[in-house]
Amino acid sequence: MKYQETLNAIYARLDRLGDLPVFSATVNRIRQVSSSRQSDAMALAMAVMKDANLSAKLLKIANTHTYNRGQGKISAVSRAVVLIGFERIHNLCMTLKLIESFRDEQPDTGIEQLLISAFLNASIAREMAAAAGAVDIEETYICGLLYGLGEIIVAFTLPDTYRDMLRQRALKREGWPRIQLQALGGHFSDIGQDLAQSWGFPKTVVQAMDPLSADQLHGKDKLNHRLAAGCHDLLELIYRRDTSGDLDYTELMLDLASATRQPVDSLDQHVSEAFRQVCDLADEYGLRNSTISPRVEASEDAPLDEATRKLAYYVHSREARRRDPDVVPAPLESAQLDEKAHWMEQQLIYLQRLNELISEQAGATSLLEVAVDAIVKSCALERSAFCMLGSEGKELRAKLVSGLDGRPLRHFFQLRRDDEWATLFFRLMDKRMTLLVPDTDEPGWRDRLPAEFMQQVDPRGFIMAPLAVNDRVIGLIYADKITPGSIVEDQEFRVFNQFLVQARLGLEVLRHRR
Repeated sequence: MKYQETLNAIYARLDRLGDLPVFSATVNRIRQVSSSRQSDAMALAMAVMKDANLSAKLLKIANTHTYNRGQGKISAVSRAVVLIGFERIHNLCMTLKLIESFRDEQPDTGIEQLLISAFLNASIAREMAAAAGAVDIEETYICGLLYGLGEIIVAFTLPDTYRDMLRQRALKREGWPRIQLQALGGHFSDIGQDLAQSWGFPKTVVQAMDPLSADQLHGKDKLNHRLAAGCHDLLELIYRRDTSGDLDYTELMLDLASATRQPVDSLDQHVSEAFRQVCDLADEYGLRNSTISPRVEASEDAPLDEATRKLAYYVHSREARRRDPDVVPAPLESAQLDEKAHWMEQQLIYLQRLNELISEQAGATSLLEVAVDAIVKSCALERSAFCMLGSEGKELRAKLVSGLDGRPLRHFFQLRRDDEWATLFFRLMDKRMTLLVPDTDEPGWRDRLPAEFMQQVDPRGFIMAPLAVNDRVIGLIYADKITPGSIVEDQEFRVFNQFLVQARLGLEVLRHRR
């Protein structure tokens, strides 16, 4: 139960801090547009421009030497999209939002260096994947970026626990994985995978975040894990974080050379290129160069010492640029604060109720009833439903409905796999994807969504995601808003995911006990 308590504490902390911008509706909209074959550069540019701060940061990064090589000043987001490409724009937005989400929150936990390491890990992995001739190097980038997500989340949400873990690591009495297990009830990778899955990342990306689940991967997906894990360990050595003595710089480089079929000297160039990119990012985003620079010291590993010396010299030789002033958000009105406090209280009440049901070994139906009810009682989402997959995966039927008028949901969600308008819903479950449509009135959505769904259910914005228990999909959880002019906000998307994960964890615990 300790691992579940850790997850509850993380979610409770996120409740108090508010939604994470990196997983906001803006970023999810960018993901959807950039992955659609029907989208053009202007559609993606308009999705980016909904976030003014993101647009400004993106243009600054787009004008660095890394991305703009003799193309003249890029002053329009649409031009940046054309020159840089859809996938890289998407990944740049995720990187910028990741930094925006976490930096400066817990300065004495070293979280800024964890963020830098995440970007370095992604950049090195992508450079190596490109040299190896990988087809989808941008997915490699995402795998590298998210590989250390669990540690970032723990440092951000449980700073006291994380500081204590670092002190234990410094004593060198226990290995780092053992310390994680004792303090959290699981490993950083477990936490990262839970969150990444709830935020709708592809299954192959989630599996690549942990060595055990990565054993099920093949081909390019297996390579993504080897690069993400290998580059992560490399950075642990470069930044002198490894205290176990189990990692060896030369062996790591040889393993990466084997994975990419590249000579070791070429890998050194890829690492240098990634450091140049992170320095560009630091100059434009206000990150401290001193945090990027490795510590120069003598050890028994001469190749590692030489590599860190070169990287430290490069970072220190760059001229510091003026940092952007911090943007201070407008204060919330008292009514907004009261509403936010109410939602937070409801979330805690429902989380406690779910824990009680798990302890009492209540039935799956009782647990799902509370989770579905919690979605509409803990935020401004207006309807929610659990739809069960039956008849050997051929039928999808609404079993539990909560919120405002649920009759349209009960009537529509009586679907068969061979129904022409049901393809979208079964495909989401087959591919284990989360679909977020904040505003169905945005151009293109009504043409892409089933007409029967829009006519009968008539949502203004909605979310739906498969519910998988022990790696088997048992149904779909759906939530929406139906009030004219309303859209699904970031906070509501996060609450939906929170109770989706809690339902899954609870059902897995119940099934394990039985």
